[in-house]
Amino acid sequence: MGTSIRRRLTAWNALAFAAVLVGFAALVYLLVVRSLRQQADRTAETAFRLVETDGRLAANTDARARYWVHEFDEHMGVPVGIYRPDGAPVAVHPKLAEHFSGAPAAPIRLTHTDPAGDRWAVASKSVRAGERELVVLLLVPLKEADAELALLARVMAVAVPLALLASAGVAYLLARKALAPVDALRRSAAAITADRLHERLPVPNPDDELGKLAATVNAMIERLERSFAEVRRFTADASHELRTPLTAIRIEAEAALDRAATAEEYRALAGSVLEECGRMARLTDQLLALAREDAGAAHAEPVPVDLGELVGGVVEVLRPVVEARRLKLDAELAAGVVVRGDPVRLRQVAVNLIDNAAKYTPEGGSIRVTVARIDERAVLTVADTGEGIPAEHLPRVFDRFYRLDKARSREMGGTGLGLAIVKSIVTAHGGAVELTSTVGAGTTATVALPLRVPTAGE
Repeated sequence: MGTSIRRRLTAWNALAFAAVLVGFAALVYLLVVRSLRQQADRTAETAFRLVETDGRLAANTDARARYWVHEFDEHMGVPVGIYRPDGAPVAVHPKLAEHFSGAPAAPIRLTHTDPAGDRWAVASKSVRAGERELVVLLLVPLKEADAELALLARVMAVAVPLALLASAGVAYLLARKALAPVDALRRSAAAITADRLHERLPVPNPDDELGKLAATVNAMIERLERSFAEVRRFTADASHELRTPLTAIRIEAEAALDRAATAEEYRALAGSVLEECGRMARLTDQLLALAREDAGAAHAEPVPVDLGELVGGVVEVLRPVVEARRLKLDAELAAGVVVRGDPVRLRQVAVNLIDNAAKYTPEGGSIRVTVARIDERAVLTVADTGEGIPAEHLPRVFDRFYRLDKARSREMGGTGLGLAIVKSIVTAHGGAVELTSTVGAGTTATVALPLRVPTAGE
């Protein structure tokens, strides 16, 4: 089961703070231990220095040794023993006599625990008393230091958990406050449905991360709104285009049923019905082609295609149709203009452009088709001397079902999908298509495709 971001942030912050706090507590404890140890060392060095600088120690060794044993015990609480190099005692505090039978090797630094459980820092050093050498052994009590360390450990044992609990509470409140705008964005986004795509998420601060997230979501909603509008328009246009031939077929059939007709009339009726069926078939084929393009299902493995050769084949196939309309068809096709793509779909681009030019060029006009290499691009142009397209219509000629003269287009068998299919195929091949037109002078369609890059072996 998933955990909320708020809880995860709280847990991460608490764990991070716990690691820092435990590390800090350990560092403080170690520093205190070191400080107390250094304090014991300073006490020992002070004792050694006092003995070493005693000028009367050489002349009256035994008396001065007893004096220092008494002084250190009285004023510093440090048991001291002074020994000859062979280990024979000169003056020894009873505490040392309990644990050390003679002078240990000098110098030493160690910790000793007596039977009562008290710890002592043990230190010894050789000192000169005139011509004589003595060994000074002392015990620095660590009882107070251990008590301070124990108290510090108890304080940390209580303070660290309390600090962790407090930090977890603060982290939870901070996470709640930080994520409150996210929750508000979630509620706003949940309220935006397909019928309310005109609404947008609030962007209180466009410069922070949440503001940028809201702006990104708003941009996505805007794209969805445009897509939904296009789908609605496309559905309405497709329904309208399909309803027209269906209405014609229904009217013809009802007229045939309402009255008796001759065989010739029935033959004419069947021909009209077949014509409308053909129009519906062309429309559904083009709708299917567009749907496949949108879904990427029409994309075949790209192969090298000689564009001039492909367009030349299309020109020769369409030449009889074009010339039957009393139009002139010229072609200037450069050799070796190779692109990578699907030859079937690229052929459809050429067919649609030439067929479109033939439909809207009056008798006596001409169509010129060229393929050339321009600026490292393969360029196909189809120029006609037709009626031309008004400037205000040019931005929309590639929209689906968009036609300048719907009645005339339908009369010529047009569906308003030809140029939309061309643009979809060209875009899928990494190219671009544009139309330039002058009313009364003609229209030129230009398709630019990336040239095929030869492989190293080629």
